[in-house]
Amino acid sequence: MIRPNDSILIGLSGGKDSLLLALALAALKKRSPVRFSLRACLIDQSNGAMEPELLAEYLETLGIPLTIIKHPTYQIMKERDERSPCSLCANMRRGILANSARELGCGVIALGHHKDDAAETVLMNLFYGGRFKCFHPHLYMSRTGIRVIRPFVYVEERRIRLEAERLALPVISFCCPYGDKSKRKSTKEIVASLEKEIPELKSNIAHALRHLRENESWPEGMLNE
Repeated sequence: MIRPNDSILIGLSGGKDSLLLALALAALKKRSPVRFSLRACLIDQSNGAMEPELLAEYLETLGIPLTIIKHPTYQIMKERDERSPCSLCANMRRGILANSARELGCGVIALGHHKDDAAETVLMNLFYGGRFKCFHPHLYMSRTGIRVIRPFVYVEERRIRLEAERLALPVISFCCPYGDKSKRKSTKEIVASLEKEIPELKSNIAHALRHLRENESWPEGMLNE
């Protein structure tokens, strides 16, 4: 995923996943024979409810410069009365991160998606879109010329949560106003229910994705490495 002299922008949310990802990449940077640089970008969508000072202090201890961008995401969704707020929010955040990466001279964006996210995305696409597809651990965005990597894609959320608690990471708890009504929340509940009968469900989904032919599983323009 990481190549010599890559400039990587970490998409920081303030949650456990992206905070642990920042820590992991900072530790890897010290030990890896491959030289790369790190920056982080936080998109503050909270309209003042989020206090990013602790995050800035944490990133400073890791030696990672942090850029904070305020964006009225939720206000835009409210004004538009958006039927698919999660999709719109993801698209806006993706565009903001890509623009920020270009402005900061970064050719790679690192995101904290994990195995649970992958399994839920597959089922959401299957249930609501009639497709067996998912995001890729490593993709190339042809429009922007930026690569996106997801180093935690084979790590379960439970393990990330336990490690974040053990390390007492400064997680910011900020609830999305659409979270309780989202398709992802209901899909997460379905996955949890199915896992009682099929404990290996998420691993089986990941295995199925890896063994599909590339043109059947990933949208065009994605890079498989």
